[in-house]
Amino acid sequence: MGRPPKKLASEVDARILEAARELFLARGLGVSVGEIARLARASKGTIYARFSTKEELFAAIAMNNAERVREGYEHAVPTGDTIEERLSMLGSEILKHVLTPDTIDFIRLAATEARRFPELAKVERLMRERGAHHAASVLKDVTGPEQGAAYAAFAPERLTRTAQFFLDLVVAPLVMRAVFGDDPKRLRASVRSHVTESVSFFLAACRNQEAG
Repeated sequence: MGRPPKKLASEVDARILEAARELFLARGLGVSVGEIARLARASKGTIYARFSTKEELFAAIAMNNAERVREGYEHAVPTGDTIEERLSMLGSEILKHVLTPDTIDFIRLAATEARRFPELAKVERLMRERGAHHAASVLKDVTGPEQGAAYAAFAPERLTRTAQFFLDLVVAPLVMRAVFGDDPKRLRASVRSHVTESVSFFLAACRNQEAG
């Protein structure tokens, strides 16, 4: 007897996504579905049954990337006596899992191909929303209910928006530098100082918002 269909489908999906990722990174989204099918050892019909366009296939790869990053930092419980220390550890953990050559290459590919494939803009928006949602779930544990009472920015109804500001201030600057050519290894050496300064600025903004 063969393997259960559900498991087989999962294995086929994994082969398709890995083959598409490899070819996209090497040559961009101009590669044909036939080339992806040959590398994945699957038929074109099998691919089209799962992904109607290459943009959908790209989006699925992007979601897999986001899940790998999330799994990496969600399992690292930030510790520290102060909220500054815990947020700094969170920012450092996220950057550790984002500042990898493979992830940066994929982000760079998305930026390069966005003009030829406008649908990729939707993927970027989805990625931002997904990233903020994941960060908010961790931020809730890091800040705790006492901070939610002290800062309106950490209240449950505002936490996702606050998480996006956190990502934009603490994570995005180093990621953008890597995308535009800085060596990710060299950038990782500056993570600690960058995160400490950025978290301080982030919390000052939260306090100023309360004062206002």
